[in-house]
Amino acid sequence: MKSWRIIVLIILLASVAGCAINNRTFGTRNIAFDDGQKLIAQGQFESGIAKLEQARREEPENRDIQTVVLRLREEVTGKLLFDAENLRYAGELDRATQAFQRILSLFPFNERAKEGLESIALDRQHIAKVDTAKELLRNGDVAKAETLVRAVLQENPQQSHARQLISEINLNLSRPEVTHLALESAFKKSVTMEFKDTDLKSVFELMSRTAGINFVFDKDIRQDTKISIFVRNNTIEDILKLILTTNQLAYKVLNNNSLLLYPNTPAKQKDYQELIVRSFQIAHTDVKQMVAMVRGIVKAKDIYVNEQLNLFIMRDTLEAIRLTERLVSLNDYAEPEVMLEVTIIDVSRTNKFLLGPNFPQSLQYSWAGPAALTAGANFLSNFNFDGLKSFGMTTQATIDFLQNFSAGDILANPRIRVNNKEKAKIHVGTKEPFFTANVQSGAIGGVVTATPTFIDLGVKLDVEPRIGLNDNVTLKVTLEVSSLLETIKSPQGATAPRVGTRNAETLLTLKDGETQVIAGLLDNRERKSAKGLAGLINIPGLDRLTSNQDIERTKNEVILLITPRIIRNIPRPTNLESEYHFGTASEAGKLPVIIKKTAAQSLSIAPAGSGRGAAAAIQDAFSPPAEGQEPPPNPFASVAASASGAPSLTLQSPTNVGLGKEFSVSVRLVGAKATVNSDLQLNYEASALEALDGGDKSGTRTIKLGKDQASGLAAQLRFKVIAANPGTTEINIQNVNAEDMENGQAVEVTPPPPVSVNIK
Repeated sequence: MKSWRIIVLIILLASVAGCAINNRTFGTRNIAFDDGQKLIAQGQFESGIAKLEQARREEPENRDIQTVVLRLREEVTGKLLFDAENLRYAGELDRATQAFQRILSLFPFNERAKEGLESIALDRQHIAKVDTAKELLRNGDVAKAETLVRAVLQENPQQSHARQLISEINLNLSRPEVTHLALESAFKKSVTMEFKDTDLKSVFELMSRTAGINFVFDKDIRQDTKISIFVRNNTIEDILKLILTTNQLAYKVLNNNSLLLYPNTPAKQKDYQELIVRSFQIAHTDVKQMVAMVRGIVKAKDIYVNEQLNLFIMRDTLEAIRLTERLVSLNDYAEPEVMLEVTIIDVSRTNKFLLGPNFPQSLQYSWAGPAALTAGANFLSNFNFDGLKSFGMTTQATIDFLQNFSAGDILANPRIRVNNKEKAKIHVGTKEPFFTANVQSGAIGGVVTATPTFIDLGVKLDVEPRIGLNDNVTLKVTLEVSSLLETIKSPQGATAPRVGTRNAETLLTLKDGETQVIAGLLDNRERKSAKGLAGLINIPGLDRLTSNQDIERTKNEVILLITPRIIRNIPRPTNLESEYHFGTASEAGKLPVIIKKTAAQSLSIAPAGSGRGAAAAIQDAFSPPAEGQEPPPNPFASVAASASGAPSLTLQSPTNVGLGKEFSVSVRLVGAKATVNSDLQLNYEASALEALDGGDKSGTRTIKLGKDQASGLAAQLRFKVIAANPGTTEINIQNVNAEDMENGQAVEVTPPPPVSVNIK
């Protein structure tokens, strides 16, 4: 008994030693390594990286530790860089600087972190320049502000502050010329012009005397051309442009108060029109596509394309150059990019049973003459079967009670970056070779060669993303799971596979960071076979006792989890960027000719034959009204006064809205002049309604109406019903303030009554 106990104890010790060796072979017992992984999972990257580096120093030959440490370093770096770049794009430069410095404290030689700090320093310089330009714009120096902002946009065309400010500047620019071509304030002087069938020469002569402007005429201008114009209280600049446009003339600025006038013909434009050469470096778009757009829209005169540097050089007028700048800035965006986080789980289970007795199933008898009797024959001879010679039968019976269970899990967690509308491919599996036999004739017996052909087995995933402006990602997903069932051999020796496949193809739309699970790709198989004594295997009750059963069950399931995370998207352009003035069909970038509104009966045309000279009439046209002299009465003034009252506000909303539904509320300023600006406070119940404009949920909104606002004299807000039960809620307007920007006087506005919304 003691010997048996010793043998059992030795077996147990060997098993324990084998398990220990197995753990050392397929894993690691390094405490610093385990602690480092836990710290990184908790977000303590500094402490976790330090622990992992300690584990690498303790076991420099352990490949498992080296591999995992390198992978975790890359994951930590990618996550920190992603967060830092998002902070920079959001405009939080201080926090972004701290994030990049944190990366450098962990990985001092990370180039992307160094580039990020340099980009932040450049962003700070650009923001300072934009702030200076804003101050210049508030002081009325539009030209200097434009020059400063355009310098920023040349270094970084996507600088959001500069793009927003240049849109405001474009609204305030009176002409698209560069700053050194700006004219003196004499061109801004308001005058009244009342000419009828007057010589062009006389009009410009009086204009020169009155405003102190020098005009130089081209020899081909007909100065005796008769013109008629009746305009009151408009600037000389606007009136001059109106006269030149209606008489097919153009001008060139010679100095601050001198203009050269010439016929607006192609030949004269070639002689007088100044051209500018500008190079455009295209960062993201194909330069040939950009040039095709410029040629089609701007009708550029000369363009040279350098495909190697991805730039083009343009020679055209200043107006066309400015228009091309806006077109390039609106179309030269980086391609949207998304990070696809994919988790593929392949679960395999195999359960095999071999149960039951295995009895002798045959008798053997030889007719080859007398032979020694087997044990079975001797046994039968006892029953007087002496005639049976050379009779044999297996004397061994076995009972099988074997069960084999195998489990295999394949986990793949790839992270792949892909551009918009490009296809990303992931393959987790193997390439299996199969041979094709080729027999070459000509040699004795022929020469047989085998050519291998490789096929992909495993999990194949194809994903094609489409990134929308609303941060939705549409994914076209194709998933294929294949496995080798068996190999078939031909008589010539060639092999061909029999492959089992499972396919899934879908088109789905996910939000940024949303996870979608694709499961249910199951493959369940069960194979049964039984063998035993004939006759007894078919008897119920005895089949289990007298038969040997071989049962094999296999189960395979593939689960796919996919999460898109947008790294970069195209910014949504504002209305000022997506729509702006182009010019005329013959001159791109030319600003429109406008004059101010003239009041009714404000023009006084001298009757014919009054006896006054033309020069005197022209001089009177430029002379302002004498002191104390009132302009001619307006016959429509009384009608307008009686028809117009105090401006009022209207508030409109639907009467009935369902639970969880969205609706619009419109606010409009009625009966006010175009020069009136107003602001008001709209109140609503925050417990019943939610404003969908992205602001706070305080229950109030400040609305601005007027000519300086993008929405004009009307505004619209979207709400969503968040009340849990039906009821009634109220929306009202309070604290209405209005001012006439023309004279700076306050305007009284009648507020609307509150509106009630029934929630059903």
